[in-house]
Amino acid sequence: MTVNTQGRPTAPERGDEAETLVVEGLRRWLAGYQTGSIECWETAWTLYAGRLGVSRARQAVTGLSCFARALNGWAKYGLSLLPYDCPHRCAHECLAVALVASWQRGDREAAANIAEELVVAGGLPSTLEAAANFADTLRRLDLVLPSPACLACRGAVPVATHQAAETRH
Repeated sequence: MTVNTQGRPTAPERGDEAETLVVEGLRRWLAGYQTGSIECWETAWTLYAGRLGVSRARQAVTGLSCFARALNGWAKYGLSLLPYDCPHRCAHECLAVALVASWQRGDREAAANIAEELVVAGGLPSTLEAAANFADTLRRLDLVLPSPACLACRGAVPVATHQAAETRH
């Protein structure tokens, strides 16, 4: 890890951390909806609390849960996700990261276009609001997603042909 003179990780590593928290948080939170198991949400909390500390994790997990709820409730085709801690990203995961990153950059047009790929028209307002709130929360915690290119999209795995409920975790 590269450290600057103030002893804080430099931007690329912090971008990696933010991206990992978004992707792994979504994987765990959405798995909770798919399986009906609270254990998935507990693993998301453990991940965030371990990386951010309890106080900062509370804020981030609140944003994560609202964003995941919007995606879960309004997804066009069911979201395909890879298993926890998989180093690859599928297209839906890349889009979710790009949506939050667009809001962090203040690019509302890009955010709206990305959201249209993920959710049905009726869910656009609530999904965009949840993404904006999550993006703002992450920014306040000094977790800024990479810009302009999404680091997650390197080595992205195509969207699976199975339904979200069939995703293996």
